[in-house]
Amino acid sequence: MDANLILFYQFATLNFFIIRKYTNYTYFYLKYLNIMEEISSKQYMINYGLTTSTVLISFSLMLFFLDAHYEQDAFVQITNTLITFTGITLGCLAFKKANDNTIQGSSVRKIGTGISLVVAIVSILYTLFLTNVMEPDYMDKVLEISYDQTMQDYPEALNGMDLNTFIENSKPFTVIMYPAILITTLLFGFIFSALLALFIKTKKQL
Repeated sequence: MDANLILFYQFATLNFFIIRKYTNYTYFYLKYLNIMEEISSKQYMINYGLTTSTVLISFSLMLFFLDAHYEQDAFVQITNTLITFTGITLGCLAFKKANDNTIQGSSVRKIGTGISLVVAIVSILYTLFLTNVMEPDYMDKVLEISYDQTMQDYPEALNGMDLNTFIENSKPFTVIMYPAILITTLLFGFIFSALLALFIKTKKQL
């Protein structure tokens, strides 16, 4: 075989292994970065989810000790929503700062939804503790307030039903409250995260 062909073959073979080795290193390095980002994002979901839940429970306990926790009026709903949205925003911004001030829109949605999931789970656990330990007759009082309000505004809807009958008929439907907490918290958390992503995600360089 010609000497030039032998040298060319050796050179090509050597470069092939170098390129292949570099490609493998690059693949595993990128995979490592993705794993690290996933672990990091989970950490922010849990930490900020628990922090947000702590603030929400503190607010709920304040209402409990003031005997103002029966009627979930607009002020309470807006306050809970603002606390949740603030926790999502702070969590996403902290993640962005820790990752060289870069964050993808998908990461914002993932972190925001993850924080909302933690908040929803803690809220359900707190509600179970409230209705079974702190105040076992909580649901009865809530239904009584609902009965009085309905009697004032729409008495015809009760069809002459008395309070005891109303409570007995309504109690089986109170279990819907728990999946409702989960679904609404996740839904509004995802929607807010999607909107937040439009403002804080890293813009692509032209």
